[in-house]
Amino acid sequence: MDVRDFVIESVERARRTTLEMVQGLTHEQLRWQATPDANPIGFLLFHTFRTEDRYIHRWVQPVGELWERQGWNARWELPSPPSNSDPIWTVGNSWTTEEVVSWTPPPLEDLLAYGEAVRSSTTEIVRNLDTDCLSEAPRSERPQMTIAYYLYQTTHHEAQHQGQIDYILGLMKSKELM
Repeated sequence: MDVRDFVIESVERARRTTLEMVQGLTHEQLRWQATPDANPIGFLLFHTFRTEDRYIHRWVQPVGELWERQGWNARWELPSPPSNSDPIWTVGNSWTTEEVVSWTPPPLEDLLAYGEAVRSSTTEIVRNLDTDCLSEAPRSERPQMTIAYYLYQTTHHEAQHQGQIDYILGLMKSKELM
């Protein structure tokens, strides 16, 4: 198996699991929080898809994030980033608890459409990736973050949030919210 095929299979398996977990969730379920400062499922999905978009379209193959290129940024209202923030702010890494709680996610179909657009592009980029570049570090200030790292992290990051989503779903079932 070629390393590209392995990466594609890994990200596809991770995404299938995510989709199975969230299939049919209502808007209220996407917004439900276990505690006042816990992330809701809708935010976790958004964060997962935005992070993959950033990793792949900014650093693995710097063609510009789909978030801007395809106009997703104009479809959903997000909190304004702090004036002195890093450009990665929109991924969700610097949102305050109040911003996460007050953010209304788009309908599940829209979130998943963005995730599918990102994943489709990711798959195409990986399929055509020159494997000689895997040890390259696209960010000179972070030499440990190589192309291989971003490919690994794409799957690992989604799997981490699947665990959170699964836990939240279990809490929702125990509270008879499902």
